[in-house]
Amino acid sequence: MPASSQTYPIPQDVAVFDLDACRDRFRIVALGDSTTECNNETAPMATQQRWTSILESLIGPWCKVVNAGIGHTTSGYAVYRWHRQVSPTQPHCVVISFLLNDSHIRDYECPSSYVVACTPDRMYSNLQTMVQWSRAMGASPVFWTPPPVPRWPEAFFKNPDHLDIQLEILDLYLLTVERVARDLDVPLVDFWRTFPDLVEEYPGPYFNPPDNYHSNARSQAILAEGIEQVIRPVFNSWSRRSGR
Repeated sequence: MPASSQTYPIPQDVAVFDLDACRDRFRIVALGDSTTECNNETAPMATQQRWTSILESLIGPWCKVVNAGIGHTTSGYAVYRWHRQVSPTQPHCVVISFLLNDSHIRDYECPSSYVVACTPDRMYSNLQTMVQWSRAMGASPVFWTPPPVPRWPEAFFKNPDHLDIQLEILDLYLLTVERVARDLDVPLVDFWRTFPDLVEEYPGPYFNPPDNYHSNARSQAILAEGIEQVIRPVFNSWSRRSGR
């Protein structure tokens, strides 16, 4: 279940998806948090600007990308909604990312004690489950991580030390994602490590204020191109089999 009592809406792409209309297309489900949804409340992004839409265009007319991202959610909630929102699309590929939200400190009980949204061992288990479910339905799982957080404004934290703790925890969770990818032989597009070398100036104009960690429209094509390189061989194999 999600960390709060808030009821999360069904993603628009999922709500309007018509399998019969897309049976002859290569179907990708993008499952993640706000870095997948690309519609955070401080800077809503037009659908065509999001990396998921750009990815669909890059792969071509035989591709359909279903954006199943929901902001503020974790890998645990993704497991909870998998059979209602992912399975019905009968995807050929599932692109997964929950690094930021799983590692997010939801609450401080005292200066030396904090509660994270999802523990590293639970994150490992959730990602492992999603990989197993993907492969069971014949879909190829792909992991990706968002660009590294330059540094949150200290005003976002009650105590300046909390910011340093959050950044240290992010590094720990990144290692968890990388370990799952390695253990289960899942392709990983690791922008957390590579993004600064892909742009001329980092952090530069690539993130939305005021939080400075949501990638803006300038970043979306870079994300889409990196993910497309990993998915392209899977799509090509599907194209040969289906005669596209």
